[in-house]
Amino acid sequence: MVIFATTFYVTKELTKERFIELAFEWINGSPHYGFDNISWSGEDLYEKECEKQKFSVVQSNDRRILAIRLENIDNDNVVWTNDFVYEERDVNNMLLVRLARDAVDKESIVPKKYNRPRLMKTILKLGYGAEDNNLLISDQEILITKDNVDLAESIICGRAEYLLPVVYVTKRFVDNNTILDTKELAKDLAGTAHVVVEENTEITSELKERTDGFNPFNGAVHIYYSDKVGTRIVPDEFSKANAFRFKIVNSVCRRLSLIKIEDKYTWGTIRYQRLLEKYRQDQKQNLELEKVCEEILAIKEKEHAQLVEDLEIELNELRNKVQSYEYAFQNRKKEQIGNIVFDCSEEEFFEGEIKDMVLNVLLNEKEKMDTDPNQKGWRKYHVLSALLQDNEIIGKGEELEKELKSILGRNNRINTKDRRRLSELGFVSREGKHNKLYFHNDDRYLITLGKTPSDSRSAPNSASTATKTIICTQK
Repeated sequence: MVIFATTFYVTKELTKERFIELAFEWINGSPHYGFDNISWSGEDLYEKECEKQKFSVVQSNDRRILAIRLENIDNDNVVWTNDFVYEERDVNNMLLVRLARDAVDKESIVPKKYNRPRLMKTILKLGYGAEDNNLLISDQEILITKDNVDLAESIICGRAEYLLPVVYVTKRFVDNNTILDTKELAKDLAGTAHVVVEENTEITSELKERTDGFNPFNGAVHIYYSDKVGTRIVPDEFSKANAFRFKIVNSVCRRLSLIKIEDKYTWGTIRYQRLLEKYRQDQKQNLELEKVCEEILAIKEKEHAQLVEDLEIELNELRNKVQSYEYAFQNRKKEQIGNIVFDCSEEEFFEGEIKDMVLNVLLNEKEKMDTDPNQKGWRKYHVLSALLQDNEIIGKGEELEKELKSILGRNNRINTKDRRRLSELGFVSREGKHNKLYFHNDDRYLITLGKTPSDSRSAPNSASTATKTIICTQK
């Protein structure tokens, strides 16, 4: 539970860097904490932990708020949590301090007394307290004399607004004194409340006239809070100085510890917002990474498709070469048993191409002789008939002709599948000119495709030109 809380202004001299420097001096310089000379390099979220302590630093998303937390487990198994929240502001910066105390288990011994956080005392001792309206935040009392009685009147009448409560101390009529040690009271309430002390009872009498008797008097102490709700504490005749002082301090601290602070100043909210922002940034980076991966994948898929296409072309060329070698080998075998073999410097583009071409020419010649009974008795006719009877036409050229007419004879443009099949059949498109094909990459056998689907004769002409150029059939 929260046992101490306060919020006060600090000067612009207490920068964020100076504040964090003092915080690390406090942590590293204490013999009660087990950290080994820790340091901070400006991280948005920083955490260090040892056996019984945990120290954390977190910055808000706009970096105007910096919060530190020290959690410490004492020998009685009680967790003490020190929270400091520093905010950069336009005029004066602001510091929120909270101290919480929680028992770890039901056997823990929870002390009633506590000390204000040391870092807070150091900041005020070094003079970093700023002006709160017209009152300086410090560990010194403020004396009301005839010269500044207007200040006391504005406090009592509620005309002046302050961030911190004002503890107003009066003198007793009997001895023109107070049982309080107001200097110690000011130190006890430094950064928690302003301690304002009347110089003498003459001030009390003057203020009675000015405030219509609403002013405290005769040793009474009145605590003016920022919500205009005050508390008046009157010492009895048996009150002792320290007891009365502690009563006032406890009254102020107890009241301030119950005040709810804005969410933006709570440790949990600042840390949650920072983690949420980090999650969003990570999510954005992941989306950007996914986009980059998709782009790379698309490029790789395109490269892969091109590689497959190139390999298929190479495979077809190798397959044609193998068929050519097999055909040559078969011819060589036939040559060895006395059959007729002709040499040809032209490379065969598919199985049986040249042989079929020769047989088709012989077939055409024989068919012309079939109509003349006289020629049937010629030796030429007998040789042609024997050659055609003993050598079968393989027919790969006819298969190629059918596929070319099927692909090239359509009026619509050929698609990717058609191009792949043309590549398998031995047609090569060079230099990105997709409207020109070369049979087996030979410049002598150029097939020009139609450029526009509107040319109704372009496709059939391409098919006819292709078959006449590279295929020799019976017809």
